[in-house]
Amino acid sequence: MGSMWVVVPLAVAGLGLVLFLAGFSHVVRGRVAQAGIGLGGGGAVTIAGLAAGLLGLNMQSYSRLTYEAPVAEIGVRAVEPARKIYVVTVRRLDGSDRVQYCTLQGDQWLLAGRVQKWKPWANEIGLNATYTLDQITNMYYSAEEANGKPITACDIKGPPPEVNQYLPESWVKWLIGHMLVQDRRFGSANFMPLADGALYRVVITQTGFNAEPANDIARRANDLRAF
Repeated sequence: MGSMWVVVPLAVAGLGLVLFLAGFSHVVRGRVAQAGIGLGGGGAVTIAGLAAGLLGLNMQSYSRLTYEAPVAEIGVRAVEPARKIYVVTVRRLDGSDRVQYCTLQGDQWLLAGRVQKWKPWANEIGLNATYTLDQITNMYYSAEEANGKPITACDIKGPPPEVNQYLPESWVKWLIGHMLVQDRRFGSANFMPLADGALYRVVITQTGFNAEPANDIARRANDLRAF
């Protein structure tokens, strides 16, 4: 449906161009009145159609830039609050329905992964950013407190992509690199406070991961550590 905002105006612009060219034929035949209508009207319709088409294309671009897709739901349960030990539940929301549990010690959880961003023209035809999750680990509010503390982390990579069954990963990367559609590959990470009963939602955007509170407990914990 969104493509109609581009296709229809361009069709109108095409009709205007036909009228404009027809105006030239009237000039050759000495039909001044018809030539004026064709050149003036056709030119105006062409310009209006192109302008509307560019506006529609801009709307499509904005839609792609604001694209979001669910990645995971993060639930937090306190085990030993005095020692800052929590059990974190990672529930995948991208179709696999995979659930993992991870024990973290600290003030915040941090979810990290790798993102593959495509060229702008590839976004326009519907090729959105792709990703793989890597791990969820702990963070402290200050580096001073973190020094000397244990790193607690869990692998959340999941099974390899199905395409790896047929082509080695190095081949897939080579093909993507030579198709001129890849913009860049980069690491992305988001973190949020560990609080008993907190629930968070992680989404993928065209620029990486974004985490947001999904219940009141998470919102209050996040507001307390906003700055």
